Amino acid sequence: MDKNKVMKIIVTTASILLIIGVSSALKNNVDLKSKEENETFESSPETLEDTLTWDLAGDKVDPEKDYSVTVGYPHIKLNAKNTGAHSFRIEVKHNSKNTVIFNASVAADATVELVNNDSMPLVPSGAYTVTIYGGTGLPKGQVLLTQSKAPY
Repeated sequence: MDKNKVMKIIVTTASILLIIGVSSALKNNVDLKSKEENETFESSPETLEDTLTWDLAGDKVDPEKDYSVTVGYPHIKLNAKNTGAHSFRIEVKHNSKNTVIFNASVAADATVELVNNDSMPLVPSGAYTVTIYGGTGLPKGQVLLTQSKAPY
């Protein structure tokens, strides 16, 4: 068999396998949902598995969690629900650039949805710290942070 024909067959087979793999990954992508009482937070079908779902138990002062934004997924959505008796503030800050993506207060018994579609400020990829500032109020509720290739 001609060496060029063998190479064409190998390249064609590899391309088909790549297309099948991508198609399968997209087909199996499931919406991520979190339920708290009667409210459901849903993420876009374009979201990554790199989602932060955080239940605040009301047992820590100013708790923190790590979060990471993947290259190519600069659209970020934050849902925060406060089930406690005191308001809290949530901050999502890039670790090395010190860029604050979200900084919002959530009143007691309230829900906040914030979206940053890679603007004002831009959303760099990399490591972030999510901090809930509630002080002695001991924050209680739920936080859902998702990222997407497509704007929300």
